[in-house]
Amino acid sequence: MELIFTANSPGEVSTWLAPTLRAVKERAPGAVTTVFLVPCAFATGAEADVVRAMPEADRAFGPGDYWRVALGLRRFAWAGGRRPSRAALLYLGGDLVHAAALARRLRVPALAYLERGSRWSRRFAEVLVPDERARRSVLRRGEADQRIAVVGDLMVDAVRGGAGRRRLAAEWGLDPEKPIVALFPGSRPYEIRLTIRFFLRAMELLRADHPDAQCVISLSAYGTPDLLRGSDEDALEGTSVTVEAAGGRWRVTTQRGLTAVAVQGRPYDVMGAADMALTVPGSNTAEMAAAGLPMVVVLPMNLVEKIPLPGAAQYAERLPLVGKRLKRNLVYKRAAAMPFVAWPNRKANEAVVPEVRGVLRPEDVALEAVQLLGDAKRRAAMSRRLRDVMGPGGAAGRVAERLLAAAEAAGGAKSGVPKAGADGAGDGP
Repeated sequence: MELIFTANSPGEVSTWLAPTLRAVKERAPGAVTTVFLVPCAFATGAEADVVRAMPEADRAFGPGDYWRVALGLRRFAWAGGRRPSRAALLYLGGDLVHAAALARRLRVPALAYLERGSRWSRRFAEVLVPDERARRSVLRRGEADQRIAVVGDLMVDAVRGGAGRRRLAAEWGLDPEKPIVALFPGSRPYEIRLTIRFFLRAMELLRADHPDAQCVISLSAYGTPDLLRGSDEDALEGTSVTVEAAGGRWRVTTQRGLTAVAVQGRPYDVMGAADMALTVPGSNTAEMAAAGLPMVVVLPMNLVEKIPLPGAAQYAERLPLVGKRLKRNLVYKRAAAMPFVAWPNRKANEAVVPEVRGVLRPEDVALEAVQLLGDAKRRAAMSRRLRDVMGPGGAAGRVAERLLAAAEAAGGAKSGVPKAGADGAGDGP
């Protein structure tokens, strides 16, 4: 049996793909898992390496490999040399057209996990959704109700228990009895460069009211340590920093004497050790919510031309003369259409966690952070509400079982066994 997965950028790889791969291997250890990273404006370029480091991923191919297979420029080499009788594909992020094209090329049944409706959903044998809100969105795009299954939120299953606050504090040289504030400056290089100094300046201001507050930075597995130095662009009025390696982690010191410890690829340890977080929007806000971590979510609009856009809109800034202005307008329009940017707020349709949006200064963030850190009862209530909004776990197991059932059904149906051709043995990826 070989199972094909498509994914695209850090959020989907970490919060959809990772828990699903674990659940698949728990149920079918012998199944070969092959992941295609499809083209995406939000990708960092490091996704394939991150997937290859996952023990549950047997093979991972980048966007170039995807194009060659999807366009028929190269045959896909099945892991066993020939196409197995049992095979299926699962969409876990990116443009749906890529998953549909790949499934058609490989002649395998395809399932899709969707948060909102799409005209492409009808190309899939079954549509899996996290909740009733997503189900209604898919129905509005004309999907048949009997082909939709509510399976739960994969992002809840992505969160894994950390090593424990006291153990981590000892490892990182922190005091577990004093407050710990976590900084999540994003997963993409441009996000980290632009926000790290901004967040650290907000942290300096926070310490004026909470001098015992400590700081830990969660550096994404998709980034590199040099990003901790930030950018010389001063549009966000951040603080200057120095970075020193310190035994598998990094010590980041600001010009005003704040010292923060940075650790890479350990977001759940950081979430488990922290009292609260400052973070940019993204799937990490869903992970924090599932972990019950109070947060302030920050969306600076100071440099909107740096914010990527999905689909054809990503090419707007390349237009001569009017490109940058057009992109700024598109970003502002998109932001205005979103009442909330934090995942728990979007799911609950209410401000469960504070959001700070617009053309910002560090003082704007520090004001919210000071209030939240100083109110233990508010943080405790927020933690309970966050877990309630995200719901129970178990989605990954349900998704895995449906994918395995689709592969088994394909093996038992004569019509599901393709003729020799594009999906046979080959010298491709």
